[in-house]
Parts: sequence; structure tokens; C-alpha cells
Amino acid sequence: MSRNEISELLDQLFRQAQMQFGSAIKSRWLYDGDSCPGCGGKIDAVKWKKKKAMSLNAFIYRDHGVLIAYLLCGKCANHIFQEAKTNPYGQTDLHNVIEKNLKQAYLRQLGH
Repeated sequence: MSRNEISELLDQLFRQAQMQFGSAIKSRWLYDGDSCPGCGGKIDAVKWKKKKAMSLNAFIYRDHGVLIAYLLCGKCANHIFQEAKTNPYGQTDLHNVIEKNLKQAYLRQLGH
């Protein structure tokens, strides 16, 4: 996945979030670290329907009104896919770790 493709997808996610949540979404930020925010491993492709894909995800950091987008490693993406089979809309422990790590990274980027 090229940076341009990621940027286009992030633009779409941002517009969709603004339509759904209005002024609560003020900005967007892409975590572009080399390590997975879930486990710290290398970000790599995941097998999806017998093809390689990247797992682009996002959540809203409400305190700052920012849509934070990120990529996961295949191991973490697969873990979330498996959990979703039994609890489709549930928040996993891994989601909590990812959000905590990304909120800290965002605040560091802001200089806090």
C-alpha cells in the first residue's frame, strides 16, 4: 500500500467521520511509526480472502476531536478478526492497548 493510497483512504475515513459525528471531529492524524501499536512488532501484510492486505484502522480520540488512523501487523489484525467472529462490535483488550499507545504517541507528537 503506497503512502498516496493510505492518504486517500484516510481522507475518506475523515469525511465519513465528519458526516457521522459533525463538529466533534476536528482533525485527523496518521500514526506512521514503524512498529505495530498493538504489539510493537513490524507492520506487515495480513492474509485476507487468500490475498495480502494491509490493516488500516481508525478510532476517535474524543478529548482532542481527532480521528487517529493506524496500520497493524498481521498478528494483531488476525487476533482482532478472530475476536470479531464471537463479539462483532466489542472492544477487545488489544483495542484498549492500541488506543492507549496511540493516544500517548499523539500527545508526544503535539509536544505534551
